[in-house]
Amino acid sequence: MKPPLCALAHSRCARRVAGLLLAAFSCLAVTPPGGWGALVPTQEPEYGPASTAAARLQWLREARFGMFIHWGIYSVLGHGEQPLYRELLNNSEYQRLAGQFKAERFDPDAWMRTARAAGMKYAVLTAKHHDGFCLWDTATTDYNAVKTGARRDLVGDYVKACRKAGLRVGLYFSLADWSIPAHFAGPKKNPDGWASFIDLTHRQVEELVTRYGQVDLLWFDGANYFSGDDWQSGRLVAMIQRHQPEIVINNRLPKPKAGGNWGYDTPEQRIGNLSTNFWESCITSTRKFWGYHVSHEDPSMWYPEREVLETFVRVAANNGNLLWNVGPRADGTLPKLYQDRTRLVGAWLRKNGEAIYGTTGAPFEFAYGGVMSQRDRDLYLFFLYWPGTEYSLPGFKQKLASASFLVGGKKIEAVQEPHRIVLKGLPRKAPDLVTVVKLTFDAKPEPHEWAKKRLWQINLEGMEEWARK
Repeated sequence: MKPPLCALAHSRCARRVAGLLLAAFSCLAVTPPGGWGALVPTQEPEYGPASTAAARLQWLREARFGMFIHWGIYSVLGHGEQPLYRELLNNSEYQRLAGQFKAERFDPDAWMRTARAAGMKYAVLTAKHHDGFCLWDTATTDYNAVKTGARRDLVGDYVKACRKAGLRVGLYFSLADWSIPAHFAGPKKNPDGWASFIDLTHRQVEELVTRYGQVDLLWFDGANYFSGDDWQSGRLVAMIQRHQPEIVINNRLPKPKAGGNWGYDTPEQRIGNLSTNFWESCITSTRKFWGYHVSHEDPSMWYPEREVLETFVRVAANNGNLLWNVGPRADGTLPKLYQDRTRLVGAWLRKNGEAIYGTTGAPFEFAYGGVMSQRDRDLYLFFLYWPGTEYSLPGFKQKLASASFLVGGKKIEAVQEPHRIVLKGLPRKAPDLVTVVKLTFDAKPEPHEWAKKRLWQINLEGMEEWARK
């Protein structure tokens, strides 16, 4: 089944006029520093006044943990999310998978129960991935879940389940569409085909932001090879914000030359750097593949419990969110190991959430212990490497008021010297996979001068006095 490229085609004259008008208005904008996809976060998204931008993004900052769901007809094949291109399948044979994609055991409420048990606050579902198959009842093509095997609006059911569970609603949309030849030809080689493709793309996005009530997050992807002007992203975002004024948009929709007012950083398969700007790491829960792969039935393909928890903690301690991916099977069931691993994080969060929610990363020396977060006078030590009975922490200018385990509140003997704090009488074995120790000072902690001298990072001048001790 081949999807139609577009129901209506713009005339060349109309496109020229629209382009001139868009260029005229775009000249009023200012190009922001940095580009989309930078490795180090550089700029907060701006949707108007700074106060409005901060308010719009605040819920996402506070969420910390989300569920990323890659699901589509590729799940039938069980070769990950990109077999169409990676294995150079013929579109005509690949699209027959749509009839086999029944989603017969799809229970979106069960998905959201898994998310809630994990402590996740939002979810992002692939409404359309690169293969072009749509999980909703789009009017632009019959290549969708309602017109083929599943015979149901999977996006609609997902959105309802998110709201029922109290999770924020996120939708992923691939700008790339491998079912449409004009996407590969591009705007220069096939301008008429590209114009029809852009019209199709914009209409599909408009369906998603007008049919399901409030959409909190729109997660674009797949814009590679073409510019923001090619995608007419300024016009696209204006339409989105007209329908969804509170929506958050990620950075993978490239901005036109005139600039744009959207985007937060989305490091992929890695943890972002410590920054005051918001970012979100999207990471697979298996060693490879975002979509379901038959190898996921092998437990060794899944990251072990300790690594999952450590990834979450490192992300949070660097001021980011973790968007933790799962590839459901074609029938709609979630692999048990995903449920088990995320439930572990949820159980840990319920005991240690004080050190995660409402805190920021702490840029102090703790490399031999793990990572830190802080809130006002409190400093939280996430021990990723349990030290045994004693640990020496580079010191602070402020007076230490107390030291204790976060879970249970048991006091810890702590000796404060000018340049360090020594924790004594610790248990030989770690109490938890990641154990949190809480230090409270008489004022917001600042590092001792010697503790500022991070090894291998800056000039070590002045450390000769320490070397004489």
